[in-house]
Amino acid sequence: MPVTVSVMTPLFSKLLPGQFHVTGPRAPVIALVGEEAVLSCQLSPSMDAQNMEVRWYRNDPFGLVHRYSTSQNDMEEQRPEYQGRTEFLKENITRGHVALRIHPIQPSDGGEYACFFESSTYYNEATFQVLVTGSGMAPHVHIEHGNRQEIKLTCTSTRWYPEPELRWRDHQGLHLMPASETKTIEENGLFRVESSLTVDKSSTANVSCVVRNLILNVEKEVHVSVAGSVKKKHGKLHEEYELLMTAKETIEKENVLETGKSKVKAPADLVSESPHHGKLHEELGLKLARRYAENVILDPETAHPYLQVAEDNKSVKGGDTLQELPKSRQRFDNLVCVLGQQIFSKGRHYWEVSVKNKIKWTLGICKDSVCRQGEIIVSPEAGFWTLCLNRSNDYQALANPRITLHLEEPPEIIGIFLDYKDGRVSFYNVTNLSHIYTYRKCFTEALRPYFYPGPPYNGQNEHPLTILSLRHINKPGRRYSV
Repeated sequence: MPVTVSVMTPLFSKLLPGQFHVTGPRAPVIALVGEEAVLSCQLSPSMDAQNMEVRWYRNDPFGLVHRYSTSQNDMEEQRPEYQGRTEFLKENITRGHVALRIHPIQPSDGGEYACFFESSTYYNEATFQVLVTGSGMAPHVHIEHGNRQEIKLTCTSTRWYPEPELRWRDHQGLHLMPASETKTIEENGLFRVESSLTVDKSSTANVSCVVRNLILNVEKEVHVSVAGSVKKKHGKLHEEYELLMTAKETIEKENVLETGKSKVKAPADLVSESPHHGKLHEELGLKLARRYAENVILDPETAHPYLQVAEDNKSVKGGDTLQELPKSRQRFDNLVCVLGQQIFSKGRHYWEVSVKNKIKWTLGICKDSVCRQGEIIVSPEAGFWTLCLNRSNDYQALANPRITLHLEEPPEIIGIFLDYKDGRVSFYNVTNLSHIYTYRKCFTEALRPYFYPGPPYNGQNEHPLTILSLRHINKPGRRYSV
């Protein structure tokens, strides 16, 4: 592989026969740790690239990421860290449009990339940046007594990338100088941050520990109040201190959870229904939700060109071919998803989706106004409230940070219930009548059902997501019917 493989051809110059430009991602590709990234490149003018050599490589550190040559993949010189993680997408190679899927993304994947095309008479390339990032866990504060006049607060948070910013603030928002601060890289390549602050017992300790992801512009904050009291214990005066913590994300509404003697406030989008409600409560909740079942259908005008939407608009699956579809502001051009036709701005709504025999999918709701062009991160901050299955039976609520869900039984049918007025989006495992997760958010904009069927994965995930009919939901004799 040559050290330099670029041909400096101005975009406004006239191309000679057989020459071409290469177009890559116009903006930095945001890649989330543990997820997948798709690096797309295409030729201009459009031409068949089947007999060309196509490669992606890194500039720093220099090395081959993936090579396609003589109509097949050539991995002989591939950097070891990419082995088994790259997939060449060539369904549209006859039109000069190809892509490279990298999964799972690792912290070391960030940097400058180039996609390079070479024919028998000409070669050219495009360079672009990949920014790897991940918002870690909500901060946790530990309290310990120092001398008789001091209390030490230690704030810890893990799973951040790149290195986050950690600050202490007082009740007026002013920065406080920590007693110590450490940032370490764990075995998984993600950052762990820890900072300590000493406060006077005689003062009212009202401070916040804030950890910030500078790429996503997301911060996680825990607010700490330390209240002292004197109680009589075993005939002696005993001094106790109670730690009141409020964990939140920026500008998110808060709800209160009871955890022993402490009150922990969590962001609205990260609060699931209390587990102690029990199985009976879950079944009753599902039966109540199913009373609001309606005939949700897909909107093909929003579907990414890789998706195949059935003629009845009730099912969708991922495809291997980029279809020639009319360009529209309504259509997603990067996020491989489709929306429902229904637009919700009030009331209660319920629908069920079959996920049988699938190994990857995402379901939920999103704002009707979400951006549909370019790189999109599916999260509440961007207007998405969703639940997903990744490969290896990994169920997650795509909150921020993501919440891993432990399901007793893999669902074949997912029930989704939106209560717009009360600000709830609940997910149910209809297979065993259990509640999975609930987002809570004060909705102020119109919402639409969201569907991501996932890529085919060489036939392992070829089954569609299917929206079940009202007749199916209300069919008499089903053990979960109303």
